[in-house]
This record gives sequence, C-alpha cells and structure tokens, in this order.
Amino acid sequence: MPPVLKTPRSSSGAIRLGYVPLLDCAPLIVAHEQGFFEDEGLTTVLRRQPGWACVRDKMLFGELDAAQAPGGFLFAINAGATPNIGRCLTGFVMSAQGNAITLSTRLYQKGIRDVADLAALSRSQPGEPLTFGVVSRHSSHAHLLTSWLRSGGVDVKKEVRIVVLPPQQMVTCLQSQHIDGFCAGEPWNTVAVNEGTGWVVADSAALAPMHPEKVLLVHENFALGQHEEHMALLRAQLLACEWCSDPGNRKELGELLSRVVFPRLPAKLIQECLESPLAPVFSAPDLHVPSVSKATWLLEEMRRESLLPDTMKDEELLTAFRVDLYDSMNESWEQFDYGD
Repeated sequence: MPPVLKTPRSSSGAIRLGYVPLLDCAPLIVAHEQGFFEDEGLTTVLRRQPGWACVRDKMLFGELDAAQAPGGFLFAINAGATPNIGRCLTGFVMSAQGNAITLSTRLYQKGIRDVADLAALSRSQPGEPLTFGVVSRHSSHAHLLTSWLRSGGVDVKKEVRIVVLPPQQMVTCLQSQHIDGFCAGEPWNTVAVNEGTGWVVADSAALAPMHPEKVLLVHENFALGQHEEHMALLRAQLLACEWCSDPGNRKELGELLSRVVFPRLPAKLIQECLESPLAPVFSAPDLHVPSVSKATWLLEEMRRESLLPDTMKDEELLTAFRVDLYDSMNESWEQFDYGD
C-alpha cells in the first residue's frame, strides 16, 4: 500500500495565480491569505491583473500558472493556442451568478424602467446608438447583456454599441457618460448605485439562475505534469469556497477583500455586496463540477455570437472542462493526511 502523502511534492516553486478585482476572486484571496494553500504544502503568489485580456495573454505566454477567469475564456484561449503551448483546462468551477446589468441614472430620469423602454428609446434616436460596457466578449456578461437586450426587441448589431472595459473602470465610464450602462460583476454594480450614477435593471440570478461564472483556469501542462500540485490547488479552493459561503465569515471576508483587493472601498461596502442578492454563489450542490452541461451553455452562447472559428469542433473545445480531474480531487482527500 503506498504511503500517505503529507504534502504535495513541489517541482515548480511558487505557483503564480492571477486575479481581477471582483468579488468572485474571493476564493483565491482567501486560500492564499488564510493559509489554505500553505496547509496543502503549496507556495503561491497572487498577481493582480487590470482586466481579462491581461489574464488571457499571460496564460497564453506562460506568465501565470492559473487564474480566476470567466468560463468562456477556456474556449477563446484554446481556439488561439498552438498544440502543447498555451492550452488551458479547468477542473473546478469557482462561482455561479454574481453579475448584473446597471444602467445610468440619466436613463432612469428619461423614464427608462425596463428593456422595452430601452428599445423604444433606441428606436427614437436613429444614428445615436446607446453604448454598453462588458468586461469581455467571451464572458457570461456579454451573453447576459445581449440576451437581455434581444428579449426587448433590441437589434444588438445595429441599435446599440458594445465596448470592452476592465470591470473597475465601469463606474467611472458611466459617470463620465462614455457608456449608458454595463454588465459586470460585483462590487461595481453596488458602487454605481451607492454613488448615484447607476441603478440595477436586471441580475444574473434572474436572467440565468446559477449559471457558471468563474472557473479556475489552469495551464494544461501544469495540470497534467504536476498532478499532485494541481489536486492540492483544487482542494484548497474547495475549502476556500466553503469558507467564503459561510455567513459567519462575511465580516472577516469583507475586511480581507477591502484590504487586499479593494483598498479604496470600505469593508462595510464589501460586506454589503456579499450580503446582496447580486453576490456570487461560492458553494452549492454540484456548483464546482465542470460538467459538460455548464460548458455547453457557455459554448452555445459563444457560437451564437460567432466568437469562435468554425474550424474548431465543439467536441474538441468541450474537452477543456475536466470532470475527471474534479473527481480525482475528491478521491485525493482520502490520500491526504489532515491529522495533527
């Protein structure tokens, strides 16, 4: 019988983990700051990124080993990767929901209350398309926004303009009237409401309940070549997600995120976001399983918007969601000694 592994063997030094300042980066921050990674025998370094394009590029060129990322990024990255270089996979879904569509206060003052009102306004001013911000064309935010607009009869290709902005720039751009609304994750919707520059017209809990949001994006070479470290990474993330979802930890989590991720935002506001219906869901039955059904939902949305080359087969793209690795992580609990 093989000996029990007390710590994973490290062959790569510190694992470089990328994140973008959003509420749903919490499991990475918690696992690092609260010692969950260390308990697994891992040395990790957090690397803040200004936006998802930076995460994509740094994953492609090997400057990050893993990152919090929208699930659709797997398809976008692998569609542009060369064989054995830059390909990524996921064995773990980090969160569900957590996004909202926020419109400017100016639109509210014009009488806009829902997407039907917005469609009427758009048609009343031909040649002056409304502008909306999304964090990436390959993320669920873009899918939620375009689906919501279409539900009201808006022609998203002709009647509106959609631009890509880093999440933390949404509120500033809304205030300066560069955009008329945005779809982004928390805390930026709540910040816009608190500053009086915007109001929430729809959220992802209503538009696509429990949709897969962020995944732990990992280099394929790292995941397969350093299997024990990868399993340790996933175990620590599972524990961190459970910790983040515990209401008893919200005050501490708000203070931690305010200090590490959002130094310009008060801990009280972050705690308010965590308690809001707009908050991401960090733990629920089957939430973390990178299932084919979750991958298919993301892939179908990207195909609808023609965001992937026709030469890439769906079956090939879907293999990046690795249920087998998630199952291996669960099995590895039995081999890991958590005793004193």
